Amino acid sequence: MKSRSNSPIEGATVTVRGEASMRADPDEALLVITLSEVEHSSGRALADVGRRTDALRGLLDEVGVATEDRSTSGVSVEEEFDTSSSGGRRLIGHRATAGVALRVTDSDTISLLITRSVEELRASINGPRWVVSPAHPVRLEAARLAAVDARRRAEAYASGVSAELGALIALVEPERPTAGASQLEVTAAIDATFELRPR
Repeated sequence: MKSRSNSPIEGATVTVRGEASMRADPDEALLVITLSEVEHSSGRALADVGRRTDALRGLLDEVGVATEDRSTSGVSVEEEFDTSSSGGRRLIGHRATAGVALRVTDSDTISLLITRSVEELRASINGPRWVVSPAHPVRLEAARLAAVDARRRAEAYASGVSAELGALIALVEPERPTAGASQLEVTAAIDATFELRPR
């Protein structure tokens, strides 16, 4: 009689989610610099913001922020109203707005950018918000540990039904947020599907 020890249990599989969390010091800051101006005409507002955008671009070049670490939102124009009076909304002009999102790794560069952008360009600042960069080695280590956890869970389930794991069929990484404060928690997760074989 042919042994069934290496045959799947009628195509049975087990799918589990492996997870891992690690702590890491942030190595990258996200910073948004916004330039805005209100003028009676949209053209004057655009011209002002355009001039300051060029100056901001020059500042970023000067302090060494690479172009690939910048993301420009473009310039938008909208009507500006005064709603403080009892007479309802009153048109006071047009607001032009432009912004650039930055990834910066050096704290001294961040301080210099904030100071000069505010003082020289009348910019508003959102951030910095420190994060663990996508290239940080701890992310790969967390992914490896998540895969180890997935196999360990799958083996436990297989043991519970008097089976053992067969071949790995699929690995799927779900979307997972990263959260944290001064030191950030990096999380990784993987959905793993294995064949089940009889013992």
